[in-house]
Amino acid sequence: MRLTWIALVFVALALGSLSPAFAQTPQQPAAAAQQQAAPAKPTLAFQNDAGLMILYIKADKTADFEDLMNKLKDALAKSDAPEAKQQAASLKLLKSPNVQNNIAVYVLLADPVVKNVEYWFLSILYKAFPNDAQALFAKWKDVQVPTPPPTIFDLVLVTKMQ
Repeated sequence: MRLTWIALVFVALALGSLSPAFAQTPQQPAAAAQQQAAPAKPTLAFQNDAGLMILYIKADKTADFEDLMNKLKDALAKSDAPEAKQQAASLKLLKSPNVQNNIAVYVLLADPVVKNVEYWFLSILYKAFPNDAQALFAKWKDVQVPTPPPTIFDLVLVTKMQ
């Protein structure tokens, strides 16, 4: 299992440059507020069958990161948008049980994706909790490992085994 996760991280790092264009620095709350004024293209949208984000988190900050993910769950649940309900139903947060170099590896898997909707969790949180945007951004900056940045994959289904 440990070798599998190491291989997954290696492949993610090696292929990361092939992933869709994505701003590697997280969107700050002020930029998010400007985007809300006019409908804008999502920061991160998937166009294919499944989406995968690999997030690298400081090992001693996993509880804070999981708190952010619980807020994401709340944001999707409180939304009236049918797309948010579909996103919530398809999203899974996974964590490697192995911590290496004080880095915890999380995988946010969307399967199936809701095409052309926002998947960058900070953007979703800013919209759901606009009064908390600065605190949410500060928490994200505190928990993330800046290098490597999140790795994003927009995946096409090849075949089902069942």
